[in-house]
Amino acid sequence: MGMTLLHALRLNARRNPRRVAVRFRDSALTYAELLASTERAMCALAGLGIAPGEKVPMLSLNHTDMLVAYFALTGIGAIPAPLNYRLSDEDLRHGMRAAHSRFVLLGSGFAERADALAAPAWRWIWFADAESRASEGAARWQALLSAAEGPVPEGRAGNTVMLHTSGTTGRPKGALRSRFGFEERAIEQGFGMDDRTLCVLPICLAAGCVYTLLPLYLGASVRLHEHFDAGAVIDAIEQERIHSTMLLPAMLQAMVEHPRFDRADLSSLRVIQSGAGALSGALKRTLLERFGDGILNIYAASSEVGPYANLKGAEVRDHLEGNCVGRPFFGVELKLLGEDGVEVAPGEVGEICCRSESQYDEYFEDSELTQSTRRGEFLTVGDLGRIDANGLLHFVGRKRDIIKSGGINIHASEIEEVLQRHPAVAEVHCVGLPDDRWTELICAVVVPRAGHRPTADEITAFAASHLAAYKKPRRVVFMAEVPKNLTGRVVKTQLVERVLALPDPQVDSEDTA
Repeated sequence: MGMTLLHALRLNARRNPRRVAVRFRDSALTYAELLASTERAMCALAGLGIAPGEKVPMLSLNHTDMLVAYFALTGIGAIPAPLNYRLSDEDLRHGMRAAHSRFVLLGSGFAERADALAAPAWRWIWFADAESRASEGAARWQALLSAAEGPVPEGRAGNTVMLHTSGTTGRPKGALRSRFGFEERAIEQGFGMDDRTLCVLPICLAAGCVYTLLPLYLGASVRLHEHFDAGAVIDAIEQERIHSTMLLPAMLQAMVEHPRFDRADLSSLRVIQSGAGALSGALKRTLLERFGDGILNIYAASSEVGPYANLKGAEVRDHLEGNCVGRPFFGVELKLLGEDGVEVAPGEVGEICCRSESQYDEYFEDSELTQSTRRGEFLTVGDLGRIDANGLLHFVGRKRDIIKSGGINIHASEIEEVLQRHPAVAEVHCVGLPDDRWTELICAVVVPRAGHRPTADEITAFAASHLAAYKKPRRVVFMAEVPKNLTGRVVKTQLVERVLALPDPQVDSEDTA
């Protein structure tokens, strides 16, 4: 097991005290200053009575104070429990209550949410530039740090964070994580201690949390953005000579579509890490043409299992189409199991099961759900894949994303990969709709490319020319946009609700299987 976050911070502050640890807006903290702020925060939080093991929710956009809180809370053995600020008030209240919260850290722009979420049991602590209410018991983060007294609490440091899952198929679940495999990620993905790393993913999400803490664990310098903006990303890379970054597929797409992408000097970049969804073949081509081989990594992971595969180097160019996610991640033991629990033959689809030093501990207060993810010493969240003759893993879909039509299990991703190649299709997402005849009817929800107006018949004809008849969508729906979570993943439960709310089918094919 690696170092605690606090131990890593102390070693980095001793090793490079004057190196900038975090740049945020127009300010900067050196490692010595970040450690000093962290130790003051440890005194302040312990002085409030926050105990080891206590969960402390955070609701904020990215902010330096949020990072200090991560280091300080884990430093006293408490557990940061960041919440996705895009969740509904109901889900946020659920997350706070589920954590048995007494204190909630809040950032700028959340005053109205605080009013909606208010409960007598919770005490707000407002970050530095937040517009705090004059409610009884509210406190300012900087005021707490300034007034902190006494020795720094020692002997309690841990690494546990409660990261809420994306909630694409139900209410978000609190996954307790104490292992992040920082060393394995650095080795596998090429992050280094001398990097200037751009961090734009929301720190409240698993990927944002890990890939913001990773460079600080290594002793690198972080440029933290409050939120993603394609132009700001390009400016930061060019002006600050950024070496590495983690960007989701939708972020990369927005970046390459920005007017300055082609002419900006982005030559300092040596690592672009992506994941949390498939990159289209066109997007991969654009990135490879701009940066060449060796910069783009595409990995597969989950909040529970951690990273389990990574596609990099020339192999990205060899797999432009489809969703190849590469070779098993460094330090990860991976196998594919069938429904009978037996490992499947090469080339066959199985449930992706992993064992590593970067996986979650448990779902908070849900032993039954925790047990459902375990296959002996291996973990799974229901991702499905197949391994080809070259040892590369291809992501096929998720168990919960199988459409049961006409007595046959059909992977939605198979249809999506084919229809995504249609020149008029920007996005396509397949779902199963309740149907008396088929059990589930295959519906393709298409977001057309700008300037294109494909017809339903055109889409079904394209599918029929590339897929077996029983995999052809029997309904095609066009939407300007589809419901997505903060990582850019489609929330298919909401998508099905939207489709079912439409007045009439736009096409309903009666072809038999």
